[in-house]
Amino acid sequence: RALMLAGLGLPSINGSDAEEARRSANAQSAGDRALAMERLLALRRESARLQDDVRRAEKAVRAMHKLYAVIRTLVTEPHAGHPPNTEGLDLRRYDIVIVGGGAAGCALASALGTSGTLGNLRVALVDPSKLSDTRQWQPPTDTFLPRTLQITASNKRYFEQRGVWGECFTDRIQACNRAVVTDAIGRGMLDLDASDPTSISPVFSTSADVNDSVAFMIETKNLVSGLLRSIHQSRMQIDVFERTKVVKIDSGSESVRWPVVTLSNNTTLQARLLVGADGGSSQVRKFGGIDTYGTEYGQYGLAATLCLDQLNTTAFQRFLPTGPVAILPFPGGFANLIWSTGPEQLQLLKSVSTELFSTLVNAAFRLTPAEIEYFYDLVRSGTADNAIVKEILWRLDVHAKSYNFGAISKLTLPPRVAATMPKSRLSFPLRMRIVDSLVSDRVALVGDSGHVMHPLAGQGLNMGLEDVKCLVETLEQAVLSGQDIGISAVLEKYNKQRYVRNLAMQGVVDKVWNVFGTDAGSIARMRSLAMNSLDSFSAAKKLLLKTMMT
Repeated sequence: RALMLAGLGLPSINGSDAEEARRSANAQSAGDRALAMERLLALRRESARLQDDVRRAEKAVRAMHKLYAVIRTLVTEPHAGHPPNTEGLDLRRYDIVIVGGGAAGCALASALGTSGTLGNLRVALVDPSKLSDTRQWQPPTDTFLPRTLQITASNKRYFEQRGVWGECFTDRIQACNRAVVTDAIGRGMLDLDASDPTSISPVFSTSADVNDSVAFMIETKNLVSGLLRSIHQSRMQIDVFERTKVVKIDSGSESVRWPVVTLSNNTTLQARLLVGADGGSSQVRKFGGIDTYGTEYGQYGLAATLCLDQLNTTAFQRFLPTGPVAILPFPGGFANLIWSTGPEQLQLLKSVSTELFSTLVNAAFRLTPAEIEYFYDLVRSGTADNAIVKEILWRLDVHAKSYNFGAISKLTLPPRVAATMPKSRLSFPLRMRIVDSLVSDRVALVGDSGHVMHPLAGQGLNMGLEDVKCLVETLEQAVLSGQDIGISAVLEKYNKQRYVRNLAMQGVVDKVWNVFGTDAGSIARMRSLAMNSLDSFSAAKKLLLKTMMT
């Protein structure tokens, strides 16, 4: 090794030098180990410090959550009393304030009350009528009320699941499996029979069991009374402000921009979410700055309670040039009449005796539009009611004897009207109203507040119930994700799901009204051809019936 080093011109290393080198290397290694150990201890100390910081941060977060829970309890959750007065006002804070105690508003309150997810929310329901009387309503035994609703099978199941259907007087509800639609001018006919195995898919039973029916006829008061009883029994705290009108709605203070509703009893309600279920002239919609537009049909709907000469479970509708007339079945041979007509004919129909009115209804489903107009002329001329009745009965008798049973079965005609219940005739204007949106800042609309349409399809309330179901589902998702239920991001989800569907249904109904509202020969022939073709096309009828059920 020494010779090699010498050859390289490097100093040689003797034994003592080598030993010194080994001692130096060992000392250097020991120093490195000490330095590494010192660094490791420093890392451990830093890690312990960071863990302490994390624990302190977690503790701070838990404290913040507790503070948030306390604030939320004080502001929104149920409690024994009410928040103290603010600036001399009886100010009460709610998560949801529903303005309107009709079918849609009560359906929403009932759905909120039976929702486990929304059970901690505080809800108020406001209506100018005496809702406690409606809740305790005892129906008459000898008649039915003229205000009637048609409920689809899916919405009926929804009410059953929520415990509402059993709170109604179910013996006054009529299941309906069949609807017959005819055209007075073009002689078109469409017979939709869910109990016919050739007209409906196998998923629907052919029995007469009410659970398999397409639609259910129920008095408006019967349904609302059942909903109010459901609300009364709800686990949720729902404060009902009855016989109370909304005086004004403000935007709240700068610090809390929640809508503030001032009532006629000097109570002020502040709402995290304000829901308008107050009809076509909605104050809530106006407060929300939601514009509306539409069509005035220049017609009125005339409703009445009829007594038929035989039991009936079929709905009948006939399109006249002046508007459709429909008979909807009730139990015990009773029926509900909805007759759309112009203002001048409306006054004539409301002015005649109940006997003449019943005879005119029979004529509306059997005689020609020209003959019906002739009867109107007799009423205008002051002809005695009994003389007009005799004229109509004679024509009906001639019609029955000469009826072509080969073309259209007698089953496409409704039973004869034997009587019209006294004081049951009432009227309402017919219009279509479309809104720009179903929501705005902390405001949502359901039912007629967000859409008004012609009753010829019987889908007005069903659309409102779909609004209710969708809104409740949206609010449940918001609560589960910890979101504020009144913010735009939440409400837009509801608007996105319901707005287009409502608009589509309104458009379809409006087009049907316009198509059948003309007596032009070419259009009448085309629509009759379409009706008769659809009636013979079983697959299309199956699809239509399934749509009606859902």
